[in-house]
Amino acid sequence: MQKERDSILGRVLSEESAYKVLFDHHPDLIIVLDRQGRYVDSNRAFGAAPDTDITMKLSKEPPAGIRLRMPGEDYFAAALGGITSGFELEPEAGGGSSSVVITYVPVKATEGIFGVFAIIRYDAGRLLPVPLQDWFGRLLACGDREDTITEWIEAGAAGGEQEPVNAEAQELQTAELVLEMAEDRYLSLILNSVSTGIFGLDTEGRTIFINREGADMLGYMPSELAGINLIDQIHHVRADGSRYKKFECPIWLTLKDGVTRIKSEEIFWRKDGTSFFVSYRIAPLLDKRIICGVVVSFSDVTNEREILQAKETAEQAAQAKADFLAMMSHEIRTPMNGMIGMADLLLETELEEEQRTYAEILRSSSYNLLKILNDILDFSKMEAGKMQLESERFDLREMLENIIDLFTPKAEEKKLALRWWADTSVPAIVTTDPSRLRQIIVNLVGNALKFTEQGSVTLSVKNILLPASTEYLLEFSVRDTGVGIADSKLNLLFQSFSQLHPLINRKYGGTGLGLAICKQLVELMGGTIFVESEEGRGSTFRFMLPFLKEEEKQEEETGAEIHSN
Repeated sequence: MQKERDSILGRVLSEESAYKVLFDHHPDLIIVLDRQGRYVDSNRAFGAAPDTDITMKLSKEPPAGIRLRMPGEDYFAAALGGITSGFELEPEAGGGSSSVVITYVPVKATEGIFGVFAIIRYDAGRLLPVPLQDWFGRLLACGDREDTITEWIEAGAAGGEQEPVNAEAQELQTAELVLEMAEDRYLSLILNSVSTGIFGLDTEGRTIFINREGADMLGYMPSELAGINLIDQIHHVRADGSRYKKFECPIWLTLKDGVTRIKSEEIFWRKDGTSFFVSYRIAPLLDKRIICGVVVSFSDVTNEREILQAKETAEQAAQAKADFLAMMSHEIRTPMNGMIGMADLLLETELEEEQRTYAEILRSSSYNLLKILNDILDFSKMEAGKMQLESERFDLREMLENIIDLFTPKAEEKKLALRWWADTSVPAIVTTDPSRLRQIIVNLVGNALKFTEQGSVTLSVKNILLPASTEYLLEFSVRDTGVGIADSKLNLLFQSFSQLHPLINRKYGGTGLGLAICKQLVELMGGTIFVESEEGRGSTFRFMLPFLKEEEKQEEETGAEIHSN
């Protein structure tokens, strides 16, 4: 009985059947199962499934008497009852796997239902869910039966050499195939279940079939396209606007030579005269090794192309902005340096008190404007990815002392306590970019003094050891007793040109670039920056940077010297 069922299933899937056409050209993975759920055959997509090349890793001995469990057994049972049904396997949380849609379609013959098509749609660029991988493994492990469909077909083909077919016989054969496909409602059911457009053409370019999705994309009813020359209707112009000559059209070429072709970013035309970009695959439609037409599967890639164009446009705009800012910053900085120099010289002469006040305001304003220009230049460099870091050995504590000395007059003017300290475990000599580290600390200390009216500002450094590592972390923190920041505003702190409140901006000034630059510099140096704050009580800005241990650094330098010698 089982042998008879297998024989009927083999006939249904043989080269002469329209099901074989579906098999060869369907864009999804199709696995043929017998009534016991055992693997019989699969289309070419089976080998393309991610991480399913496991045939060499599994035992070839089928577990005798054991029926293979499959995903969605109830749906499989419904298909055996003649009902097409499907379900979705959700991806594992955090596993990076793809969601999978499985549709079970009965394989029918005049004698009844003798198997099931498992149509599996998945993202070929991602992993399959574990249950599906397990099922594939068990299918392949139990798939080496002596009476597989492939062997039945090959055995039938080995009966004798094929006789030459004349043109009249070929035309009759093509007509029979077209009629069979047109009348096969199960073939139509499967074709209409996919989200890709699929159509078949005969050797004259006339439509044999088109699925519902393909007709929808082209703006037609499927019945409107039956028997018409579809190539002339939808595919007569290249992406660059030039018209196709008949012998240059990829679809006509495949009709002529039977070679499978894949094209991307071609143009198809809709019924209403609009066009859209498509990616499509053309495969020959063969019947007894005779080209009877082609099958074309296509997808609308207009959105993908628009996204790519928008991305390129945005990148070009960002580059143009960065170049403009860099150019303007340099152009404005030159006369600004002249103004500062002249103000300094003017203040060295004998001036009346009112004149001296004016000159000091001029110099102070010039320095403020120069700082803004420097921030803009740094910001544009980092956005353009052109910020270069230097690596130098320097005395960290000496740098910190110089920074505190720089701000001491400002702290005394506001009657604030300004202090600093560093753990004894913090190395005296460190290696990094001193100018960028100084820029970060100066920015944070300057901000703390600006937003603090009473109390203190403290700069501190801690050493965070990393066991069994060649690196260590230094945590720099700047703590103040200033106005603080509301929790709802913390997310704005490190954004470019962001101001927490218009009143604060008017009172304290600033461009909103300082902290954004600090964040980008810290991340460029391999570190992280964060803030803790309470409105009305003050803020603490912390950033951590990795440093190479000096003994490791010296060993690297010694090794480099030996290598160069």
